Amino acid sequence: MPFHERKYANLALRLAGLVLLGIGGLIWRHLFAAADPTARFRALPYLLALIAMVSSSAGAALALFGRHLFDQVELSARWTVHASARAARDRSAQLRARDAQ
Repeated sequence: MPFHERKYANLALRLAGLVLLGIGGLIWRHLFAAADPTARFRALPYLLALIAMVSSSAGAALALFGRHLFDQVELSARWTVHASARAARDRSAQLRARDAQ
């Protein structure tokens, strides 16, 4: 059974999202409180901004959706590969491989 289907997975995922949001918030606060981050070109502020952005984005997704983040959705026929098209593609690949030998 995958983790997101377990009993307390929803709570754990939402708490992890809140923790990531908190980490992102602390990093943003540090970056905004910096005296002049552009005084000298250093990689640290950019690295911190990257970590804060990823942490905040992932935290928001986890906090809002919880285990429903992993729900399967139905795709329209336009975006799926039909079995007949898949079989034709596989057959074409086999013929190309045979011809290449």
